[in-house]
Amino acid sequence: MNYTIHGYEARDFCSCEQHLLEEILAIRNTPQVAQWMYSTHITHKGHFEFVKHLKQDPTQRYWVILHENSILGVGSLTRMRYKHAYLGIYTNPHATHIAHKGQKILHIIEHIAFKEFGLHTLFLEVMSTNKRALNFYQKAGFTHNGILQDFVLHDDVFCDVCIMSKTPKQHLAIQPTQMPHTPLIVAELSANHCGSLEIARQSLHAIAKSGAHAIKLQTYTPDCLTLDAKNQYFKIQKGLWKDTYLYELYKTAQTPWEWHEELFKLGRDLGLLVFSSPFSKQGVDFLESLDCPMYKIASFEVLDLELIEYVARLKKPMILSSGIADEQELQEAITLCKKHGVRDITLLLCTSAYPAPLDSIHLASMRAFGQRYGVKFGLSDHTLGTLCASMAATLGASMIEKHFILDKNLQSPDSAFSLDAKEFSELVQDITRVREIMGDENFSVSQKQGREFARSIWVARDIAMGEELTRENIKILRPNGGLHPRNYKNLLGRKASRDLKFGEPLTKKDFI
Repeated sequence: MNYTIHGYEARDFCSCEQHLLEEILAIRNTPQVAQWMYSTHITHKGHFEFVKHLKQDPTQRYWVILHENSILGVGSLTRMRYKHAYLGIYTNPHATHIAHKGQKILHIIEHIAFKEFGLHTLFLEVMSTNKRALNFYQKAGFTHNGILQDFVLHDDVFCDVCIMSKTPKQHLAIQPTQMPHTPLIVAELSANHCGSLEIARQSLHAIAKSGAHAIKLQTYTPDCLTLDAKNQYFKIQKGLWKDTYLYELYKTAQTPWEWHEELFKLGRDLGLLVFSSPFSKQGVDFLESLDCPMYKIASFEVLDLELIEYVARLKKPMILSSGIADEQELQEAITLCKKHGVRDITLLLCTSAYPAPLDSIHLASMRAFGQRYGVKFGLSDHTLGTLCASMAATLGASMIEKHFILDKNLQSPDSAFSLDAKEFSELVQDITRVREIMGDENFSVSQKQGREFARSIWVARDIAMGEELTRENIKILRPNGGLHPRNYKNLLGRKASRDLKFGEPLTKKDFI
């Protein structure tokens, strides 16, 4: 994907013409650049095979930075995992007419990483002998994390490599004693765009305003879910969609694929994490072209191990809904994800009823997911109102998903069990308050407010130096300020080390 940032173009290697790729190779092999690379020379064949490979590798992105047909240099994000990536840049030594090339390239790549991709942390590796680069990155806000000793063989000599990183303040982890953990609050748009792109746009703005953290879409066509058959097998027999044929329901509810790119970009611009539920391999491939950062497997698709495996091979964070699956089926799905290297797995308790009755939720079972399957847990809530979602926050849910609709007056297949903009804002506030009330399980009594009015030991009447401490001349009274009451009995019979005045707090220096 290409970007234009402050008048500079970041053109993806995969969309560069051959002559431009030739120029990039020439710059890469100049001595000024090559001397600081792990490989000092790239062959013509190797360069073009590398670019070809990039088209199939979602974990790497390379851009040539252009301004008025001049090449400033190259920037890259590699080893991309959910919220982290490794940064790399090099400048064009021949573009002497452009000042501060490195700063400009770094600014552009950081913009792509933090604003477009929604990354939280950038890492980089610099040879320890490259003092100029180390100083440059340090001034740019990167911190030194450590040294990999004898990490790379360069010019027949093993060199140390410095590891540096940068995390914007808004993504720094906050200790629970400072701010209780709040679950990732996900607004599920589903069919609530009502077939209107404009309603979808307005919904994203309202979701961002509500305080939700993420927006989830659904990526499917009716053909990848069911057959266009009009017989009893394909007609819904009860519930909210009674007498509706499956194909017609999904045709009405689908989010057109041509909307996705705009909605992904809009959501990111609004500060939301945007992701989707794919229902086919084609859907996964399409979402990968949009750099989808994580995937949710819907309740009815948890049984589709082929789809799960296809997503798991990407090694991106995955969310699974329990829905209709039994323990064995959930274990099979989770085992498959772990087998293919997925480290971030969240299992959502979900009742596949629309709306779901309160007595069908069994919210207490949600916490068992963590122990039973060794994954994070949360709630995909189809009940009416916000009670279940708020209670899930008290039980330690790491994610809470709820359907969102812009206005209750809109009619869609999912409107009956969705929260409108006002209700969703209230839900976010309730969850935040719940987590504040829950606080930190390691909270210390010494942190409690009002300790200034606790009882302590005070001088109750004037005491001369050498006089014995008695129940009449020292007492346990409010406020705090003197010795702790636990010391009282041990003080009785001791002698005053100085003259003590009425109303003084008794301290360790006041007796012998």
